[in-house]
Amino acid sequence: MDDTAGPLPPRLLAITTFVLAQVGRAGRVRMGRMMDEHGLSLWHFAVLSALDDAAPASQRELGARLRIDPSDLVEVVGRLEAAGFVRRERDPSDRRRYVVEPTAEGRAELDAIGRRAVGLDADLLAPLPPADRAEFARMARVLLAHHDPRAR
Repeated sequence: MDDTAGPLPPRLLAITTFVLAQVGRAGRVRMGRMMDEHGLSLWHFAVLSALDDAAPASQRELGARLRIDPSDLVEVVGRLEAAGFVRRERDPSDRRRYVVEPTAEGRAELDAIGRRAVGLDADLLAPLPPADRAEFARMARVLLAHHDPRAR
């Protein structure tokens, strides 16, 4: 973060939504940099995570679950396939659909990213004592579940 720009206005700091957005931005920047080091994006991480949770899945199911535009998803899955992290094949029961599943290499990459993400969380939440970190994470999940049924 740029410390030379001067302090944020107290009126903004009094708005929790603004503060959460700024903390989220800081986390997203850190996560984006880490994903760049893996040659992937946050969408690649999201697709690998969804496949780890429920594979095999059709591209249509993945797109709906993650709210990724179908044309964007084709590109994301194509890059994961080119890297050897997923297999994409025609669905034998419906030749119009593609079914996607992670490879052993994809699961290993997901595990490596997950381990590094734990470190990113620790860095982002470093100013908080351990009990407050756990409580903050719990409260953040409660808020997300309230506003996004996919997180329930």
